[in-house]
Amino acid sequence: MTTQAPVLPDASRLKIHIGWGVGTLGASILLNSFAALQAFYLTSVLGLAATTAAAVLFAAKIWDWIANPLMGVISDRTETRWGRRRPYLLLGGLVSGLAFALYFNLANTGMSSSFFLIILALALVGTGYTIFNVPYMAMPSELVDDYKERTQMMSWRVFFIGIGTFLGISAQRLAEILGGGAQGYAKMGMIIGVGIFFFMSLAFFGTAGGRQHARERQNVSFSQQFKLGLQNKPFAALLGTKFTQLFGLFTTTAMSIFVVKFVIGKENPGQWMIYLTAVSMVVQMLSIPVWNRIAVLFEKRATYILATTIFCVASLTWLIASPEESIWIFLARGAIKGFAGGGLLLMGQSMLPDTIEYDFRRTGLRREGVFSGLYSIVEKVASSFAPSLLLLAYAWFGFQSKTPVQTEEAINGIRYCAAFLPCFYFAISLVPLYFYRLTERELKAMQPKVT
Repeated sequence: MTTQAPVLPDASRLKIHIGWGVGTLGASILLNSFAALQAFYLTSVLGLAATTAAAVLFAAKIWDWIANPLMGVISDRTETRWGRRRPYLLLGGLVSGLAFALYFNLANTGMSSSFFLIILALALVGTGYTIFNVPYMAMPSELVDDYKERTQMMSWRVFFIGIGTFLGISAQRLAEILGGGAQGYAKMGMIIGVGIFFFMSLAFFGTAGGRQHARERQNVSFSQQFKLGLQNKPFAALLGTKFTQLFGLFTTTAMSIFVVKFVIGKENPGQWMIYLTAVSMVVQMLSIPVWNRIAVLFEKRATYILATTIFCVASLTWLIASPEESIWIFLARGAIKGFAGGGLLLMGQSMLPDTIEYDFRRTGLRREGVFSGLYSIVEKVASSFAPSLLLLAYAWFGFQSKTPVQTEEAINGIRYCAAFLPCFYFAISLVPLYFYRLTERELKAMQPKVT
């Protein structure tokens, strides 16, 4: 049953597509700025040893493993005049913005010496993101039914991810402009925190008038959630693919500032990171029509494999990076990664609502929050393990926190991690992706089960 189920005209559908997609700006700013800076902030500003920072990041994410599926259940069971999902877009934006500002003000307070309070601040950022993102990612399956239209809708998300990534990575440069050190990061945290809240809240208003499904009366326990995910074979395959690929993507984001500072040799890495991200963003956005066309010709799985391969080739070029590297080679690497990233994001995002629609047609039940919660939890697990493993690898190569000049062994370790770790994770992701067999023809042939 739906509270609204009219066939919307093209202009109204476009408004919903953009209105939903713009929320990604806030989420992407949070995710990318945090992924890029959290490890660097812990080691180079707060002064934690690399191994200690790795443990802190891991400990803070344990709560997320509970919070994500819990949020999926909560949003599925919510009943308000604004629907099941939309109220959490506002709440999540508020918590996310405040928590982000708090975390980057730690160095200005006595809390910077307390591991417990650092972990608590990190967990609060993750909680805000969960409150927003789990309901947010459940919405496309409610708003859109058509297989191809879902890809078009996700094109807007990928478009805004590109802008959000650029703004998120620019947070390092903003901190440098504002004076660097504890004060610079504190001011940056407050400015970015306001932006996160603003853009997340836009999605609440932008999706007004979109179709909403009434809550299911059948309750789903935590154990049942995991069973449901495994029983939905396309979803299980996509989950495995996304999990391992996120390891590669979070590693790529977390290591970027270390590579620019210590391998490329830039004292203020924020400026070069802006150049890299700007080129990557532009190419990523321009690549969307190309990837849309490739997906129509070769289906989504084959397109996903192609994008994965291109991204791996680009990562391997870090092996030849050095302080003598031309800016044009540096930017060319960003352009290739941006092109590949467009395909990775578009395919991964558009396949999720397909698998949720597959569950509805197989069972007749609307359980979008269950699947978006599981999908989100792998994101959180990857975001905790990937930077932690990267920091442990840096420690093994002899990286020293708060040391402006690293040994040759440490610098080579940063280079090897940048080149090989993402490729390793992406190679593993091809195994579950091989078993993803859901196509447009199969989905359309299924008749929804009547409950």
